Amino acid sequence: GLTRENGGFTVVPGSQGVSVNIEESTKILEEYFTKEWKGGTGSIEIAADVVEPRGSEAELSKVKDLLGGFHTSYGTSGAGRAKNVQNGASKINGSVVYPGDTFSVYEAVSPFDAENGYELAGSYENGTTVETYGGGICQVSTTLYNAVIRAELEVAERFNHSMIVSYVDPSADAAIAGTYKDLKFVNNTDAPIYIEGYTQDMVIYFNIFGQESRPSNREVIFESETLSTTDPGVQFQASGDPIGHISQKQSSHVGYTAQLWKIVKVDGVEQSREVFNKSTYKASPRIVVVGTASANPEAVAAMNAAVATQNQGAIEAAAAQWNDAALAAQQAAQQAAQQPQPEPNPN
Repeated sequence: GLTRENGGFTVVPGSQGVSVNIEESTKILEEYFTKEWKGGTGSIEIAADVVEPRGSEAELSKVKDLLGGFHTSYGTSGAGRAKNVQNGASKINGSVVYPGDTFSVYEAVSPFDAENGYELAGSYENGTTVETYGGGICQVSTTLYNAVIRAELEVAERFNHSMIVSYVDPSADAAIAGTYKDLKFVNNTDAPIYIEGYTQDMVIYFNIFGQESRPSNREVIFESETLSTTDPGVQFQASGDPIGHISQKQSSHVGYTAQLWKIVKVDGVEQSREVFNKSTYKASPRIVVVGTASANPEAVAAMNAAVATQNQGAIEAAAAQWNDAALAAQQAAQQAAQQPQPEPNPN
């Protein structure tokens, strides 16, 4: 293996392992118990092979050059999400991927539970934001994705988020969700690669080291292009809060269709420009909850009717008319109007 300290690499010597041949060992055991064993204690040698460690000092010593790097900020994250980003980066840090091998981010960072160091934090699910263990892990995969494409490794699997994210440009993200959305990439170079991942001052960094074979005058640039946007609108939902209570449950997410361009320049002159990927992000409305609870059935019916219109003006007008304070004022006015008036004084 490799360790990275003080800006340099140290090769960690490997050691031989043992692989038990299950099929052959089963045959040996069956024959021993049926033909040789007479009861009591005994010993038998099963079939096993010596396994040599992967890689060599010569091969690992090729890892010297920075092939690609990227960083993103999670400075606005809550404590739980920040912990998840830090935890995910630490689980990938130090990974060595040999030529031709595929690296799976999901396999490296899962399972998403408290025992594996994750906390509850917001994540996307069916067009809404919910609290799940590992919320924020997609920023880990997204940051690594951007380092991978700048190293020009082969991307075998990548999915965009269901809704837009704020920490990278559209179509520059890579989502992780269950076992059906993963980021996988292949080491398509002739030397091992080493993945460095760490966090500092609420910023996550990924650097990919290997053996550089690309010309020094060659530059790779990725540019995001937004093709269309969709207005998310506002959705009002009735709640069991008292009439007059209005609050935001979820912020809006604009819908996008976007694509990512890969541009190659040599000596500053553009040589090629190609669409690298395309992404579609759902629009998600701003959700506002409106209180409809009241001891007055007429008020409840009026508020539910107003919410059904999905018209903010109608909802605010109904809330102003039917909240408890307004109803109490109306009742007081009616009672005052019903009080007998004093007889006029003829003098």
